[in-house]
Amino acid sequence: MPLQATSLQQRNFFSILLPTFLLLSLLSFGGFFFVRSLLLAQWGEVAISKLQQTAHRVDMRLARVKEMLQILETGEGGTVSQEMVGEVLARIGKMPGVVAVAIDWPSEAGMAVGPRAGQDHCRLESFTISPPQHNQVVNDRTVSLLSSFVGGEGERLGQVEVQVSFTALTESIVNHPWWQKYKVYLVDSDGSVLVTAGDRLGLEDYYPLRAFGTVSPLEEETLAAMGRQSSGTLFGPGRPPEEISGFYRLAEAPWTLVVIAQGREVMQPIIRFKYVYFSVITLGILAILFFIRRGTCRLTGQIKGISAEADNLASGRFGPPLTAVGRDEVAELTRSFNKMSRQLQHRLALKEAIDLAREVQQKLLPTGGFAIDGIRVAGRSRYCEETGGDYFDILHYPQDQGKLGVVVGDVVGHGIGAALLMTTLRALLRCRISNPGRADEIVTAVNALLCSDTVGSGNFATLFYLEIDARRQTIGWVRAGHEPALVFQPESGTFFELKGRGLALGVDPAYRFEYNEHPLGSARQLILLGSDGLWEVENGAGEQFGKERLRHILIAHPELEPEPLLELVFAEIDNFRGGERQQDDITLAVIRS
Repeated sequence: MPLQATSLQQRNFFSILLPTFLLLSLLSFGGFFFVRSLLLAQWGEVAISKLQQTAHRVDMRLARVKEMLQILETGEGGTVSQEMVGEVLARIGKMPGVVAVAIDWPSEAGMAVGPRAGQDHCRLESFTISPPQHNQVVNDRTVSLLSSFVGGEGERLGQVEVQVSFTALTESIVNHPWWQKYKVYLVDSDGSVLVTAGDRLGLEDYYPLRAFGTVSPLEEETLAAMGRQSSGTLFGPGRPPEEISGFYRLAEAPWTLVVIAQGREVMQPIIRFKYVYFSVITLGILAILFFIRRGTCRLTGQIKGISAEADNLASGRFGPPLTAVGRDEVAELTRSFNKMSRQLQHRLALKEAIDLAREVQQKLLPTGGFAIDGIRVAGRSRYCEETGGDYFDILHYPQDQGKLGVVVGDVVGHGIGAALLMTTLRALLRCRISNPGRADEIVTAVNALLCSDTVGSGNFATLFYLEIDARRQTIGWVRAGHEPALVFQPESGTFFELKGRGLALGVDPAYRFEYNEHPLGSARQLILLGSDGLWEVENGAGEQFGKERLRHILIAHPELEPEPLLELVFAEIDNFRGGERQQDDITLAVIRS
C-alpha cells in the first residue's frame, strides 16, 4: 500500500524536504566525482610535465655533445684541421659528466679531416648511445655516445666516442625534489630498468636492475602503452586506484622516464577535498533543509490556525479576527478568511432572523382542519425557501357563526419580500372580516388598502376567496386573478371549476370585484383551492405535474377526508418531482361537504 500523507507537514516532507535532500545529495555526489576526475586529470598533466622537464635535462646534456661534434662536419670543398679537431674534443672533454673522448682514424685522416681524392665533403652520422657499463677507471657506470665520420661517397673515415658518466647524466632524475616520494625509473627500449630513485627512498623492494613490467599489472600495462605512444598516464584498479603511473620518452636517447605513485598518496589532496567538500555540502544541505523546514512549519502553523478557526466557525463559535502578516498568499488567505467569517456571522444572524420569520409565518397559517355543520376544511403550504409568498387561511365571521371563509393567495415572487406582503394581506383580511359585508366587499376594501403599499413597487397578489354559508347551503366566491377552484363530485365522477372575473390585488385601488355564488346541494363534493406552484411542479424531464394528475388522484380516492387527501397529494408531488429542487411555493386547501 503506497504511503499517503495524512497531514500538511507530512506532505511538505514528501513533496519538498525529501526531494530537495535527494536532489542536493545527487548533485553533491555528481559534483564530487566530477571534481575528482578533474583533479586526477590535473595530476596526470602535472606528472607528464615534470617527466618532460626531467627528461629535457638528460636530453640537453646529450644534445650539447652532439652539437659540438657537428662542428667537425664540412661542406663542399671544406677542410677541418687537426688543431680544430683537438680543440673540439678538448672542449667536449671539459663538459660536466664527460669521462673520456676518443677518436679513431683508420687512414691518413689524422693529418686533416676533409675531402681527399674523389671526396666532396664529410659528415657525422649514426649517433648511438650504448647501454650503461661499469668503468673501472672512474668506478662508475658510463654510457658511450658514438658517431661516425662518413665521406661524400659513404665511406667510413673515422669514429668518435664520448664516454659520459651515467650517474651524472641521471642525477636530475634521482635528486629531483618532486620524485622524493614516488618510484621513478629510467627504462631502455628493451624494457630494462637503467636507474631508479625508489631504492634510495625505501620504496623499491628489489633493486638490482631488472626488467620493467614484471612486478605488477600496472607496470605491464604501462610497458605496453610505452610501445604505442610517447607519453601518457594510467590508473590501476580500485577507487581510489592503488597505483598511478606516468611515462615520457626521451628525445636524444632510446629511454623512457616512468613514475609510479601510490594512489592514496596522489589522492591525498582529493581525500582532503572529499572530507572538506562533504562536510561543507552536508552543513549546506542541513542549513537549506532547516530553512525550508522552518518556512514550511511557519506556513503549516498559519494554515492549521486557519483550519482550527474554520472548525470553530463550523461549530458556530466566532473568535477574534486572525492576524494577517505580509502580503503573501497565506496573508491573503487569512484576510479572506476574516472577511468570510464576518460575512458568515452576518449571514448566520440573517438566517436566524429568517428562521424566526419563517417560524412566525408558519404560526400565522392554520395548524389544523376545521369543521362546521358537516363541512370539513384542511389546508397546507410548503415554501421553496425559508419563507414564502403563498397564503392560506380559514376565516371565521364574528357576526355570523354559520359562515366560514377559506382563502388561498399567491404573492408574486417568494422569499422575505413576498412573505412580508403576504403577512400584510393576511392582516388586512382579518381586520376587514370583523366588519359586515359580503366577500366582494371585503376583497374590494382590502385591495384599496393594499394598493397604498404596492404603488410604485410592481408587487401584487392573486387571491381566491371562498365563502361557505352553512345555513343557506351556498358557496360564494371572489376570484382576484387566481386560478379557479376545482370541484369534484364523487357520485357522478364529474369536475367543474368555480370561475369568475377579477383583477389581481395591489394593481388598481378603484377596482370593484365580482361576487359569485353557487348552491352546495345535497350531493357530496370536494372543492380544491391551490396555488399555481402545485400545477407547475416539474420533474427531471421538464414535465409539469398539471391538474390532470390531480384529477386522477381524486377519482382514485374519492372517500378520503381532507387531511389524508392532502398527505396523498403532497406525496405524489414528491414522487413526481424526484430529486429536482422545488422551484415555487405550493399551497392546497381541500373542502369536503
